[in-house]
Amino acid sequence: MTTGNIMASVKLVADHISPAEQEARVELAIAYRLFHWLGITDLIHTHISIRVPGEDEHFLQLPYGHLFHEARASDMVKCDVDGNVISDPTGLGISRGGFCIHSAIHMGQPRAACVMHAHTEATIAVANYREGLLPLSQHALRFFGKIFYLDYCGPFDSAEKRARLPAALADGDVLMLRNHGPLVIGKSVRECFSRIYYLERACRMQVATLSQSRDPKADLVWPTEEDCRFMARAFENGDAVIDREWVALTRMLDDAGADYAH
Repeated sequence: MTTGNIMASVKLVADHISPAEQEARVELAIAYRLFHWLGITDLIHTHISIRVPGEDEHFLQLPYGHLFHEARASDMVKCDVDGNVISDPTGLGISRGGFCIHSAIHMGQPRAACVMHAHTEATIAVANYREGLLPLSQHALRFFGKIFYLDYCGPFDSAEKRARLPAALADGDVLMLRNHGPLVIGKSVRECFSRIYYLERACRMQVATLSQSRDPKADLVWPTEEDCRFMARAFENGDAVIDREWVALTRMLDDAGADYAH
């Protein structure tokens, strides 16, 4: 079942919610459920946020206190760029400390309609590696020249620190926060999810590869820089494939009877 078909059968959460916002809520709930399926969770302490279509300074995310497998479209909290809650059916609010990171990216990078953040073992391990993500797998080549790094600076509790985030991301798709975890952006929820899925896979492959090598430069076989750049370009403009992945994953959730669209 596609998101469009879901929309035909789901009543809007409230009269003031547009069909575009409702669709964004459903896709956001799907993404949270998929994070749970993949184990890309840290109890309630990582986040996915999306800009409300047509409302540049309003955003949606899961209530702070819900586990990812509980995500439902009707429960999503709507807030402004400063984290002030506009609507919240659950009364749980959001993690303002977490959202201040997301809002800095959303507002500093107009192409970041969706921002995903994770704290997984593999992504943090690679973020801590001085050379970061290496071109050791075809999965990693997707991010060649499109992944950047920011050294650890504690909480992003000042305007100066938050300004570092979009500046460090520059024209990339991924910002690796050293000792913390990745921030991944996309023009849609499904594009962003595809990127974080393949990033997680690439990082796991790197950790596994390096665990078998005493001297990476001597032991490992490396692709040429020309091949790396070619493959990075080949992964661009992959919306059709991303849509196929998303429909298949949505079908998996539907087959399991997930109530994300409620």
